[in-house]
Amino acid sequence: MKTAAQLILYGALRKKTEKLSDDPVLLNLKRPTPLLEVLRRQRIPVDMVQLAMVNHRAVSKDSTINPGDRLALFSKEFIVFADWKDLRF
Repeated sequence: MKTAAQLILYGALRKKTEKLSDDPVLLNLKRPTPLLEVLRRQRIPVDMVQLAMVNHRAVSKDSTINPGDRLALFSKEFIVFADWKDLRF
């Protein structure tokens, strides 16, 4: 059973969390976890996140991260396409 979700950070989020390599952070999730809880556990301020994507799809703040998911977080300096504007943090 897969329990590790992958967290990939872009831009200023890497610096904020001192995660400077391209390697994903492995999140040991035993069950589905709210995205905001994942951010809290990783000490990532919500106001620094421009866009969150789970398994290559833009998601809203109230999304849930499941074991085995790939979560990518983009900081505010990234340009977000217009069709994602409703999913911005």
